[in-house]
Amino acid sequence: MEHWITLTNLPASGREFLFEDQEVWKTLWADAQYDIHVHTPLVATISVFPHADGFLVKGRLTGAVESPCHRCMEPAHIELRHNFELFEALEDIDEVEGEEPRLRRVGADWELNSTAILWEEFVLAMPEKILCADMCLGLCPRCGKNKNLESCACATAAQNSVLAAALQRAQIKIM
Repeated sequence: MEHWITLTNLPASGREFLFEDQEVWKTLWADAQYDIHVHTPLVATISVFPHADGFLVKGRLTGAVESPCHRCMEPAHIELRHNFELFEALEDIDEVEGEEPRLRRVGADWELNSTAILWEEFVLAMPEKILCADMCLGLCPRCGKNKNLESCACATAAQNSVLAAALQRAQIKIM
């Protein structure tokens, strides 16, 4: 999905663009196969300032999303308050392999791919590891129970195993 902003006749003071359409985010998440849902509508602003050799882009992305916790699979609430700033140089308009172009020339006009910028900034704003809580215990690797909600006997059984006993008796010498 692409949305190109025409940058023709931008005033020196720049121009601000507002993005509030939640369907754009839903489409991007579906295309990337992300299991993410809007909790608080995402709102993005992009301000574009013309320069002799390119365009300065400043923006802000706010809102909240829900995604499964990477440890226990329960919904995790993620607040986004992300500011960004980048420079799109006119000399870098050739498409880099595997990367969507963000700036293009159409006749005498320049256009900026706002969707590509917002998607990149969304990914950068998301935590590397999505957790429902910092102290999430996750799922038991043996029985699959959510250790945040209930305990299981697997930990006790593992402590009673012959291998666990041997590992506890092992001594490591540091030289």
